Amino acid sequence: KTKVISVQCQIPFYVATKLAKMRKAFTVPTPDAFAAMGVKYIGHDDPVVSPYWVHGLMSYVMDSLPTFIVTKVIMGMHLATRKRGLKKDTKAAEKSK
Repeated sequence: KTKVISVQCQIPFYVATKLAKMRKAFTVPTPDAFAAMGVKYIGHDDPVVSPYWVHGLMSYVMDSLPTFIVTKVIMGMHLATRKRGLKKDTKAAEKSK
């Protein structure tokens, strides 16, 4: 008996969760909204999809730009997140003294 297994990668950008501390916005769906859109893609032939249409558009734009620009923008976002986290850690350490 032959069994067919299909694998699909659903790529989100940001999703509004307590862990991510992101609020719902035009580019940030709720977990329920993202999951509902993701379920609609199950069974499609595409091996890699962005179920939320805004994320698909963002991905298309990023794929169209030169790599060095995308890298610089993403690195800047991550460095800003790190900076906020370090600032928060410093405040917490000062409070506990």
